[in-house]
Amino acid sequence: MYKIVRLSLIVTGVLFSFSVQSIVNIEKVDIDSKAEPFQGELDFKISGASGNSENFSSSLGSRFQWNDISTQFLVFKYNYAESFDVKSKDSTFVHYRYILNPKKMVTTEYYLQAENNEFKLLNLRTLAGAGYRFRLFEKADLYQGRLGIGVFYSREEINDANNTIDEVNRLNSYFTFLYKIKKGLSFLTTSYYQPDIDQFSDYRLLEQLSLEFNLAKGLLYFVTIDISYDSDPVVGLEKNDTSYKSGIKYRF
Repeated sequence: MYKIVRLSLIVTGVLFSFSVQSIVNIEKVDIDSKAEPFQGELDFKISGASGNSENFSSSLGSRFQWNDISTQFLVFKYNYAESFDVKSKDSTFVHYRYILNPKKMVTTEYYLQAENNEFKLLNLRTLAGAGYRFRLFEKADLYQGRLGIGVFYSREEINDANNTIDEVNRLNSYFTFLYKIKKGLSFLTTSYYQPDIDQFSDYRLLEQLSLEFNLAKGLLYFVTIDISYDSDPVVGLEKNDTSYKSGIKYRF
């Protein structure tokens, strides 16, 4: 029964992402490993205004993680916003990852991902990849550092005049650092470098910063900032992009 439920959650997340023609950023790496067989997170944010200004925004996120000899996790995110009845944001993201023997100094990982972002002219991006994770340093209940390197295949359907299909193999390298400032307060930063294997002048950079602290048992407040750079963006889009979000998260 447990295996059936786990498989159902994974399939549901993937199918839902495709049904809305969806990835958020390439991935979120969880380095805070725990002994519990199952862990989960849910976060939701909604805001709006009417009168002199008319706007509405919402975001939904979830994360399910299974820990055994291996670690598996599924991440789902959805963001929507509009102003004066005109849509200004609509994006969906789903990511599944399998990490073999995560407690070892060097481990292997495999992942699948899908996303869409209407305002980045991205109808659908799908990718599949694999790589190695290295445990660089760690001090229990204080800090952890990981380095990852691998490759992935990506296919993008672009909403431009030519309905461009872009297929590319990219190097995926990242460094992630978790620092527990004090009990109930932690800081996480993850940096990515993703060049085209056949053309290193075509690359993407991403920096993700996150701060969260406990409000009550299982309830957290979080602030995240995503900063990205694309050396060769779709025509009409900027090379730099920054987004930020704060909200409440429930962890179980």
